Formats: sequence, C-alpha cells, structure tokens
Amino acid sequence: MLNYTICEISGKQYKVIPGQVLEIALQEGTDPEIEANVLLLSEDGKLKIGKPYLKEKLALKRVEDSKLKKIRISKFHAKANYRRTTGFRAKITKVVLPVKKA
Repeated sequence: MLNYTICEISGKQYKVIPGQVLEIALQEGTDPEIEANVLLLSEDGKLKIGKPYLKEKLALKRVEDSKLKKIRISKFHAKANYRRTTGFRAKITKVVLPVKKA
C-alpha cells in the first residue's frame, strides 16, 4: 500500500498522500488528470528514490480550479500624499491522488 510520495509538478515539489486534497499552482487546460514525476516513493515502509525521477508517474485527479483569499498590498510615502492599495488572488488547482482499494 502506498504511504506517501514526493513528486514534482511544474518545477515544485509536493508531498502527496493518497486521498488527501492538495493545492498546487494553477494547471492550464481542462484535463481531468494531471501527470506528476515521482522523486521518492514510500510503500509499506520501504523507500524508492529516483535519480532524479522514478519510472512511475502519478496520475492526480483534478478536483477544482479556484482562487485563494485576496491579499491586500499597500504603499505609503510619508509627507508626500502618496497612497496606493492593490490586491492579489492566487489561482490554484486542487488535486487528489485516488486511494486504491486492495
């Protein structure tokens, strides 16, 4: 049984646990599955480490695309009557590794 895996998605590394929802940077497209390169795999307490990747690839199921909470950014210069406020909402994709029943 798969305990966890470390995989690379869009140049970033994530720890993926089966059945747990993971928030990653927005993945373009509408494919229901996202492929990820596997760096490390833990099965039944045994580790497999790739150089740099293992031959296996993960097929993560896309749950939804959404935005995070807005971040407010303020700029202020004293005595110059300068005030600017902007905002930013990061776009994310929620994915999950389906649990395989034995």
